[in-house]
Amino acid sequence: MAKILIIDDDGIVRDALSVFLTRAGHEVVTAADGANGVQAFKHALPDLVVLDRNLPVMSGSGVFDNIRKISKTTPILILSGYCDPEEVGAYLRNGAAAFLSKGDGLSPVLAEVDRLLGVKRKEEPPAVKAEQAVPLQAKTAPGRTAGLILIADDDPAQRAILQRILSSLAYEVLEAKDGLEALELARARRPDIVLLDISMPKRDGVAVLKELVPEMPKTGFMMITGNDDEVVARECLEIGAFDYLSKPVNLDALSKIVKARLLQQK
Repeated sequence: MAKILIIDDDGIVRDALSVFLTRAGHEVVTAADGANGVQAFKHALPDLVVLDRNLPVMSGSGVFDNIRKISKTTPILILSGYCDPEEVGAYLRNGAAAFLSKGDGLSPVLAEVDRLLGVKRKEEPPAVKAEQAVPLQAKTAPGRTAGLILIADDDPAQRAILQRILSSLAYEVLEAKDGLEALELARARRPDIVLLDISMPKRDGVAVLKELVPEMPKTGFMMITGNDDEVVARECLEIGAFDYLSKPVNLDALSKIVKARLLQQK
């Protein structure tokens, strides 16, 4: 397949795109800032670049200009958390292949990568244009789910990425944006696995864990931690969680852990 360079300072975005593109058979190279992105391009000479507009060290526009000095033809797909129509037009006039909003989720990005590389997949919908993109939603077929998973996290971007990876593996996914909502959904639906962010509003992940473990002995609880939460995460293992992962979540590791846990619970 193709060699793709992802230049983005958001570790979650890099990790998520890397997992999906690698799974599709592509070779993926990543960089976390503009300067390293330019160096990675010189070294790897990729077939396509996914470039964040807002980067440290060197701006996205600076990276774009440097890449164009090296190659006039490599497709560059611009990602941005903020889409100003004039800026979109400027990038496209200067030769960007596409300009997409991060707020629309990963689906439009993956579809546009396929379009630019000429990939046609029967199982995937056709490429989505930026102006037609819709927020990411879980897609599961009734009666064909591999398990029911509840994601409890107050970060909508984190929830969207976890939802995408888990629903792509045929799990039915529920989402809660705070601890109280997590308690309500868990009690109403009795999920097989609960992914609990430790730091949440209204009720933190530890409090939710303490309430639900005695009520749901057949449910597996996994903690999602920030940089300063590892000590608390280990305490959660004593309370009843079966594992924990630090942010940014390694999606490949998450999928393997969830699969193994569900096999144990059967």
